[in-house]
Amino acid sequence: MKSLIKLLVIFTISTTYAQNIYVAKNGNDTNSGGENDPFLTIAKACEVARPGNVVLIREGKYEETIKPSRSGEAGNPIVFKSYPGENVVISAMKSLSNWTADGDGRWKTTVNWDLGQRNFVMNGTTVLDLARWPNNTDGDRFTLNSLRNDGGSQDEVSVNAFLTDTEIPNWNWANGGSIMFYGDRPGSGWTTWRAWIKSQSSGRVNFDAIKNQNWIIGSHPPGDLGDYYLEGIKEALDYQNEWYFDAATSTLFVQLPGGIKPNDGEVQMSRREVTADLQGRSYIHIENLALFGGNILIKGTGNKLNRVTVLYGSMTRGINPNFNSGINAVDIKHGSRNTIIEHSEIGFGDATGIWDSGTASIIKNNYVHDFDFLGSYDAPIMARGGVDTKILNNNISRGGRDAIQIVNKNSEVAWNDISQSNLIADDCALLYTINKGLNLDIHHNWFHDAESRGRLKKAAGIYLDNDAENVRIYRNVVWNVEWTNIQINWDGKDIDIFNNTLVKAKGGTMGAWHKAGTMFTNVKVWNNITDRNATDQGGNQETEGTWEPQSDKQNNLVNKTSFVDHENNDFKLKAGSAAIDFGREITGYTDGFKGASPDVGAYELGDDWIPGPDWKLSEGANGSCYNLPGESCGCTPVVWYKDADDDGLGDRNSILEACSKPNGYVANNSDNCDDDKDNRCDILHQVGVKIEAEDYTNEQGVDIETNVSGVTNLGFIENNDFSAYKINIPQTGTYTITYNVASASRGGGIQLTSDKTGSESVITTITNTGGWQSWQEVSSALKLERGIQTLTATFVGGSSFLFNVDWLRVDAGVLSVDDIDALAVKVYPNPSNDIIKIEGLREDINFSLFDIKGRKLKTVVLTSNSNEIHIEELPQGIYFLKSKQKDVSYKIIKK
Repeated sequence: MKSLIKLLVIFTISTTYAQNIYVAKNGNDTNSGGENDPFLTIAKACEVARPGNVVLIREGKYEETIKPSRSGEAGNPIVFKSYPGENVVISAMKSLSNWTADGDGRWKTTVNWDLGQRNFVMNGTTVLDLARWPNNTDGDRFTLNSLRNDGGSQDEVSVNAFLTDTEIPNWNWANGGSIMFYGDRPGSGWTTWRAWIKSQSSGRVNFDAIKNQNWIIGSHPPGDLGDYYLEGIKEALDYQNEWYFDAATSTLFVQLPGGIKPNDGEVQMSRREVTADLQGRSYIHIENLALFGGNILIKGTGNKLNRVTVLYGSMTRGINPNFNSGINAVDIKHGSRNTIIEHSEIGFGDATGIWDSGTASIIKNNYVHDFDFLGSYDAPIMARGGVDTKILNNNISRGGRDAIQIVNKNSEVAWNDISQSNLIADDCALLYTINKGLNLDIHHNWFHDAESRGRLKKAAGIYLDNDAENVRIYRNVVWNVEWTNIQINWDGKDIDIFNNTLVKAKGGTMGAWHKAGTMFTNVKVWNNITDRNATDQGGNQETEGTWEPQSDKQNNLVNKTSFVDHENNDFKLKAGSAAIDFGREITGYTDGFKGASPDVGAYELGDDWIPGPDWKLSEGANGSCYNLPGESCGCTPVVWYKDADDDGLGDRNSILEACSKPNGYVANNSDNCDDDKDNRCDILHQVGVKIEAEDYTNEQGVDIETNVSGVTNLGFIENNDFSAYKINIPQTGTYTITYNVASASRGGGIQLTSDKTGSESVITTITNTGGWQSWQEVSSALKLERGIQTLTATFVGGSSFLFNVDWLRVDAGVLSVDDIDALAVKVYPNPSNDIIKIEGLREDINFSLFDIKGRKLKTVVLTSNSNEIHIEELPQGIYFLKSKQKDVSYKIIKK
């Protein structure tokens, strides 16, 4: 009898471990949870799930939180996953309806919750800005769109601090308003800070800037001047894609483009802060799900995220006394052990993507991108407060400060593709670390394309800040950084820099801050290659050079001809080049070398390693698309090129693969999509940027041809062929459409139509230009509405082949904006090196000229008789001519 009972117990346990629990949108929580009798809510499944159970969630959006009532066990986790082949979204957002007019293009509705600083609003796929002044005119959360203050309190003031600027509107900023400040004088610039405004007067706001770290204000006082904006009061709700929440009346206000009424269900507001709460739970696995609008909290042992998509998980206003926000999309808390985050996409957040304060965490094979819109000590990945972290095989990109910040000891960062740090702050890096006794390995990574927006020009590749100790840096490739490839400060100690490729730095290959009384100890620089001898640029406390003077330097090479293709960033080695056999043997680092001696640089001859994830980002972490805002899945990745000189043409030494246009990049290469020339990828183009021939879609006989001079154009065009272009129009108005065309026939015409304006179109006449490669520019004007739209160019004419098209440009230089009585306002010549003229004004209008950092340079009153702005004294660059009086902005280029 005892044996029978024992067998029965074993059978019962094993069937419990194998049991599946089902959740479906047509279920009921009084059901059994079986496949044909599912629960309605994930909460019910969390209540009943036990070790070994798999919770299978059927297709749909679930507005709740995954919060298990108990832990799994080692070898028998509790698993939450989607039903095979079905897409499941766990959303912290709530769709809103019942909108009523509030006047001046604003609309309002009531809600019965308030998440305070975690309030977050979207309209469709667009993230709305908290009502702010000045406005976020370009819609890019990484470009501050700020102004420059003219005075303020100094570093000794925290209580009753202040900032002044004659431009500040005398609104009631104390009614929930706050300030963002970024100081970028020498000796500062490495973070932003925020504070609540407690009073104001004309041209001045007052606040308490009390911080737990005195260097936040001490090194970034408003009195040193910097960039700022104000946000959070209803008076500032005066621009498209803004929101404001009145907590006293529980009312949400929004303003959308054109002042249109929101569609019911299209605007969403964050309803919960958390999408998954695994605090106090162990051995919980979340797989094959999307989690949207809230963060994931982890504190336990053996928890895992696998093939999940986490978007907008760390949205926050960011006002607090610390150097970071404390809000993390995936938050691995102190006390966690053996957490695994793998094969997942974690994207978009004001604050941090993954924060790891745990023990023995593994962050592997992920795509982590677009974090730290605050510009504070947040990042796509922050590893602080933990130990034994492994960050492996990830694609990590676009951080407001660092891309990775890691101070966890006994850690490893390897086989990652890391790009685009410093998008807001300065004096930081693609990888930043600090402190003694790190025992940190950094190897087999690509670090590339780091450029700051600030004046300090201090975006490094690998940054070992004050007193970094016990770090091994080997087999990395670092290129296209604004400052130094490797930066070491103060008492650098026990640092090995072996077999790295360190090229294309605008500062130096290596740099250091040798603060008085500090000295490097046991810093070895062996077997590295760079492409030039660098000279210290001066002007900063740090030195910049080729190989750091205080290091032990052996077998390093300066040579740019050893690479397969230096210009196009292929840094593998060529046979017979100077780098071959130039190195020395280093036990544990050059084992298995070929030839007489090791080669120098990251690649031994014949090596062909590529870091990053082993899955296609365009296919999504789960291998399917959720159609969520910002999701990388479902797009065709495009090769984008940095457009440093703003000529509409990419600089081939700075390449990024992305699905939409990153700020400051253009597409200009025929291989930027796939090989199907009849179904090109749908690229979102920007006003004022040339749309090259290869960036098109068409369904008829248009083809791409390249002549002997390398010009790529649309050719073999016949009557009624067409091509289409997706473009973002910033303001309703009349735009100039310019084509570069060539024809050896009678020519024809191009009829351009927008899907937003419907029947309105314009035909541009093309004549014989004297040859199929004899290029001429022709233009017409067309009224276009504000917003994203598809422009279709239909080619018409009677001859067999009509003409060739090299590029087209929708020009912001000639436009009439509805707010200026639909006048044909012409801004020309643009670019210019001396004078910009404004034609078409029927009244006196105040214009201010700002540089790209938002600093106001001058204000003029323009009329029909006095219509010139002199820019002779300005350096080359991009400027903005703005009128608050008419809410218009023109981009000006000084040659």
